Amino acid sequence: MVGTAELVYFGGGTILFFFWVYGIVSFGLDLKHKIIPGIRQYRRGRRRLKREAEEEKETEEQEKQLY
Repeated sequence: MVGTAELVYFGGGTILFFFWVYGIVSFGLDLKHKIIPGIRQYRRGRRRLKREAEEEKETEEQEKQLY
């Protein structure tokens, strides 16, 4: 027969295991829904700013060539 100490030990381990799994799943979902889209949005913004700066530089060069 299973003693009280063994039951508490394995019961506590099982509960901790489920919280551990919940933490891993929660972290994965945060990555999927918050962090990765945020990184993608940041990169798109940086590319857009770089493209706008290049276009502005080309426009300034064309204006200088006209005068």
